[in-house]
Amino acid sequence: VFAAMITEAEKYLGYPYVWGGSSPSTSFDCSGFVQYVFRNCGITLTRVSRDQYAKNGTYVEKSQLQPGDLVFFEKNGDVHHVGIYVGEGKMLHAPHTGDVVRIVDMNTPYYTSTYYGARRVY
Repeated sequence: VFAAMITEAEKYLGYPYVWGGSSPSTSFDCSGFVQYVFRNCGITLTRVSRDQYAKNGTYVEKSQLQPGDLVFFEKNGDVHHVGIYVGEGKMLHAPHTGDVVRIVDMNTPYYTSTYYGARRVY
């Protein structure tokens, strides 16, 4: 299942980040991207990253991450960002305004310091 999720997600590499976007026609924000990819793989998720963490799947230790797991990041203790773990310490996500859907290394100081947790929903 996770291979299909990663393949689906990779179709949208390079799409611009658009706040509130949730489809290829509107482009994507982080949670809209994750929701769209998983829906196309037959998995229903809530819409915003905070709810995706609180209401979907089961908790996964960072050391146990597998491709297809959702990874969450916080600001001031509140979940504000989500990506799809693709393996080898990397995630595929829609980062922020002015950027595009891309794969990044989660082992940078920013992502290490803001990492909140992970959920497995498949």
